[in-house]
Amino acid sequence: MRHTTPLFLLLAGALSIALFSVKYQVQDLEEELVDLNRSIIDERQAIHVLKAEWSHLNNPERLGNLAGRHLGMKPVEPSQLSSFKDIERLELPHVSENSTFVESAFPAVSGERRQTQ
Repeated sequence: MRHTTPLFLLLAGALSIALFSVKYQVQDLEEELVDLNRSIIDERQAIHVLKAEWSHLNNPERLGNLAGRHLGMKPVEPSQLSSFKDIERLELPHVSENSTFVESAFPAVSGERRQTQ
């Protein structure tokens, strides 16, 4: 029995040190979990605010007012609509080998570009 007492004391000491270490590791992990949960809540609130801003910015009435004010756009009138049968066939100009499509399709634009260069 004399040989087992120091062995049990050594085993009890080792177990107490191990439990002490595990206890503080668990506390650190719990603090990390609380921080992560707090950041998740913050991110969800930020997402909620962003969704509200997106809804406001994409409001059709607001976009229509902005388009009319800044771009001069107006709602489409029924008289502006037609069917494909009413549209005339558009013939594209012939493109020569030395010119680009832009130069042949838009001679005024390409002429202005040549003058500025």
